[in-house]
Amino acid sequence: MNLAHIRRLSVLLTFLIFITGFAIAQAPTARVQVTVSPEEAYIFIDGHPYDHRSQTLNLAPGEYTIGIYNYGFVPQVEKVTLVAGNNPALIANLKPVTSRVSGPWGRIQIEGNADDTAAVFLNGTTPDYFVGHIDEMNHAIGAAQQLIVPAGRYQMYIVNPRQKTPFWSGQVTVRENQRLIVDIAKEASEWKYMPWQNATSIKELKRFDASTATATIAVAPVTANMFLDKKQVNCGEPVRLEWTSNEAADVVITANGSLLEKLPLAGERVLKPTKTTTYELRATGPGGVATSTAMIDVNPQVRTSLSAVPAEVRYQKVGDRIITEGNTALRWTAENADTVHIDPLGPVIGTHGAAPLTLQPTQRGEGVVDEVRTYTITATNECGGSDTSTAAVHLTGKIEPEVAELKPVELPQTGSPLPLFALLGIGSLASGLILHGMRKR
Repeated sequence: MNLAHIRRLSVLLTFLIFITGFAIAQAPTARVQVTVSPEEAYIFIDGHPYDHRSQTLNLAPGEYTIGIYNYGFVPQVEKVTLVAGNNPALIANLKPVTSRVSGPWGRIQIEGNADDTAAVFLNGTTPDYFVGHIDEMNHAIGAAQQLIVPAGRYQMYIVNPRQKTPFWSGQVTVRENQRLIVDIAKEASEWKYMPWQNATSIKELKRFDASTATATIAVAPVTANMFLDKKQVNCGEPVRLEWTSNEAADVVITANGSLLEKLPLAGERVLKPTKTTTYELRATGPGGVATSTAMIDVNPQVRTSLSAVPAEVRYQKVGDRIITEGNTALRWTAENADTVHIDPLGPVIGTHGAAPLTLQPTQRGEGVVDEVRTYTITATNECGGSDTSTAAVHLTGKIEPEVAELKPVELPQTGSPLPLFALLGIGSLASGLILHGMRKR
């Protein structure tokens, strides 16, 4: 590439830079004044730290979620639509959280960062995990600036203003009644623990207290509790799970290690476990992690019974006529089941019942009937339980041929009784003549 080409490229690049800068300068800006109280409050935009104290925001027109946070106060969050030019001011007068914090506890002191307005988070990076900015916790000289937390392990994140991701993160372990100096410019192995002389003399503290060149942030411990209204259920029976948490930003509940759906910080659910289950509540906040467990014992066992009443029946048939029917009934129960089938009848509904039966022999020819019918009930449930029972019916009797009937003699029908009397007279006369002849002999 010769010198002329290089010069032409240089001119083109300069022109592009000029055009880009001009376009940026001409882009519309939305301005809004945000006034905060207390003055140490931090402004968040769309969940990310923007700046400390009251500010005039210069943003592109559009929709935003603007939140004002300070650990010792109830946050104020508003959704706004900003237009180009000036917008109505936002005034945030935060209400203090009246509850106080007590020990045991330790201190965190942060050193080694150039921007003292960088936001500090414990155990998460959303605004609910925000505890303050570095200038409120970076020395112990005279009037201290101190971050006080329950003893334990924390994941700390530090985010510079107007940035979306942490520029530093690491685990810190706070010891009871000691001051941990976290120098983020050094390795964790070089951090130091120092005595915190007056720790045991402090009974309780406000969540946030600040004056000229001093600040105290006291983070409350997280607590969690979980309850089940039953200790044991049959398969398919409901159980009510209740939980509460304090000072948490998020809670999750697992069932035998599997995560349930996103849950509020406190509430209840009606569940239908299909096996013995251990539920664990894990509540996380800037003050630590608290857990609570509860177990429900699920009985999967299915119990069935099946009987025939009566268990022996008689059948009799003469010709085409059934003289005695083989009537009986199956009586059944199926405990802790949701599917019940009786073979060869088919599916039945419910946990108990009776099915009337009229039995006929399988044989069709004449002879003695002597047969056994077997019935089987099979019941299952969604918890993997199953059971079977059987019942037998003894069918006895006989199939006989049709018997011929004797028909009476039909006499001739006349309109007068005289022919009948004449016949009777003739019969009597014949009998007399026969007897007279016998005597002569």
